[in-house]
Amino acid sequence: MKTVMTVALAGAITLGLDACGEDGSPEDTVKELAQAAAAEDFARVCALLDPEYVEAAEKADGTSCEESIKGAAEDSGEEGLLGDPDKLEIGDAELSEDGASAIVPTTYEGQRSQIRLVKVDDAWRVTFGL
Repeated sequence: MKTVMTVALAGAITLGLDACGEDGSPEDTVKELAQAAAAEDFARVCALLDPEYVEAAEKADGTSCEESIKGAAEDSGEEGLLGDPDKLEIGDAELSEDGASAIVPTTYEGQRSQIRLVKVDDAWRVTFGL
């Protein structure tokens, strides 16, 4: 059975992630997340997610973030969570009026997606919450 975190992350990555992080731009964080996912660096993937989302998903699923992400990678087959992060096209972030959230448009192998991010302690983190 797929966990809440597995479904959300796998969907976001499949539809377009490529990644940087700590104090960079929203686009940098998306790029870093994609690279971490492709490298199967599950600890780094989890570190780039909104901690509030991670905590809620772990409570709901009863598994750690890293276990959920590893399971998603195993379920994804040979290519893992993201086959080739170099194929990810990252657009310009659209920041919220207060600068606390952003949406980054991405395209991966023709599939368009929007990655939502929130500012957490001066760093951008990917979120799946509303």
